[in-house]
Amino acid sequence: MSRIKRKSQRLILPVEERLRREIIFINNPVLVEGLALAPVIAAAVTLRNAVMLSVMILGLTIPTRFFGNLLIGYIPQRLRAMIYALMACICYIPGYMLLSWIFGVRVINLGIYLPMLVVDSILISRTEIPQREPVAESLLNGIRTAFGFAVAVSLVGAVREITGSGSIWGIMILETAPIPIIATATGGFIAVAVLCAVFQHFISMTKRAVYRGTKDNE
Repeated sequence: MSRIKRKSQRLILPVEERLRREIIFINNPVLVEGLALAPVIAAAVTLRNAVMLSVMILGLTIPTRFFGNLLIGYIPQRLRAMIYALMACICYIPGYMLLSWIFGVRVINLGIYLPMLVVDSILISRTEIPQREPVAESLLNGIRTAFGFAVAVSLVGAVREITGSGSIWGIMILETAPIPIIATATGGFIAVAVLCAVFQHFISMTKRAVYRGTKDNE
């Protein structure tokens, strides 16, 4: 009975609450919240690099968020960031082995920004939420956050590779690179800023369409 009640409550959530809980697009952790910008700007120069970052974030975020949520009531506030980073370190080792098996020596292209993910804001920001989440919701939020990061970093990596190198996934599709500076760290700031603006524009359009449809249904 309680399960049916919770389901009915989710169905009648106001539009504002539904939009607030949407993590992948409306509240994208990178292009909206501004999290994990360092690896995106410095390392996501190609689509392959972006995919490697996405796989690692997926392997770090989900277990860290799940186990951190179970232990959050037993960890003092001042130690939570350290415990989250420690759990991410434990998950990093099998994640790095998996990346090395799939992509080989190309993992080296990510440099220091791959191990730095264990202390990245996209993981540590969970410590700012003091209350414990339901287990299923914790898993779903971890998956959504990881996929939100993957969407953003893949978009950045693809755009930078095409415009900065004239290729995609290492395959040349243009004779010359249209904007070579995009492949540099400075160009990374420019690319992320432009994509953030475009992303925000489409989010505003989506929200207006949702609110308009809600009013029409009333």
